[in-house]
Amino acid sequence: MSPQQLAQEVENLFSLPDVAIRLNDLIDQPETTVHDLVEVVQLDAGISATVLRLANSAWYGLPSKVDTISRAITLIGQKALRDLVLSTSVITTFKGISSEFVDMRDFWDNSVTCGVVTRNLAKKCGIRESERMFLAGLLHKVGRLAFYASRPVQYRQVLQQQNSGEAAIIAAEVEVFGFNYAQLGAALLRAWRLPAALDEVVEYQLNPLHAPNFLKEAAIVHVAGDIAYHMAPDIKARFQLGEYNLTFLESAWETLDLDRSVLAETMQNSLIQSFELLEIINPRSAMIM
Repeated sequence: MSPQQLAQEVENLFSLPDVAIRLNDLIDQPETTVHDLVEVVQLDAGISATVLRLANSAWYGLPSKVDTISRAITLIGQKALRDLVLSTSVITTFKGISSEFVDMRDFWDNSVTCGVVTRNLAKKCGIRESERMFLAGLLHKVGRLAFYASRPVQYRQVLQQQNSGEAAIIAAEVEVFGFNYAQLGAALLRAWRLPAALDEVVEYQLNPLHAPNFLKEAAIVHVAGDIAYHMAPDIKARFQLGEYNLTFLESAWETLDLDRSVLAETMQNSLIQSFELLEIINPRSAMIM
C-alpha cells in the first residue's frame, strides 16, 4: 500500500467539515467577498466563536474590540481565516483516538507549539506569508494520527520501539508500512486539497535538504518540530523554560541563516503565544490540570 492509498482511505473515514471545505474552495476564488465568507462561517456556531476569540486575542493585538464576523475576517485576512478554520477542523476531526496510542491533549499542545515556533522562525527568516507556516507546523504530525486511526493493530508493532526514541519509531513505521508519518501526512494534505506547498513542507520535514521547491520552509518545520518536541511534552510545565538537548540537523539550521541566539528568544516567546493560541482553538487542552 502507498501513502496515497492509505490517505484516501483516511480521507473517506475522517473528512473535514463542510464549512472548512467550502471556505478552502472559496478563498481560492478571486471573486470571493467577505460577505461570502461570513455566510459560510456563520453556519457553524463553534467556528464563529473561535474566529471572534482569535480576532480579539493577543495573537493579533488589534487596538479595539472586534464584535462581528465580517470585521474579524477583514482584520485577520482571508488566508488567516482559512488556516484557523482548518486548524480547528483537524483537531475536531481526529477526536476519539485511543489513549493507547496518544494523549490527544499533549499531541495538540505539541502541534500548536510547533506551529507557533514555525511561524516565528519563518518571520525571522523573512518568509513571505509567514502566517501560512503556522499551519505547516501545526499539521506536521497529522500523518501519525492517520496511522493511529486507520491501522491501530499494525501500529502496535511500531510502538514496540517507543522506548528507543523517535528515530526508532520512524524506522519501524517504514518497516511495517513502507513509509513514515511525514509521507502519509503529506498525502493526506493533498487528499484534503489544502493549499499548495504545505504537503511538500510536511513530507520533507525529516530530510529538509531534499525538498525540491521549499527547502528553507521544510528546514524551518524540521527545526520547529524538534524544538516543540523538547519544549512542550507536558502542558503542566509550560512555563518552566529550561535547558533543552535539541537534536535538529545542523545542516537544516544552517539553511535558515540565523544566529544561534535567536533560539532562546523564539522559544520563550513561543511558550506564551502557543498557550494563548491553544486556549482559542482547543480550549479544553489548554486547561492546566
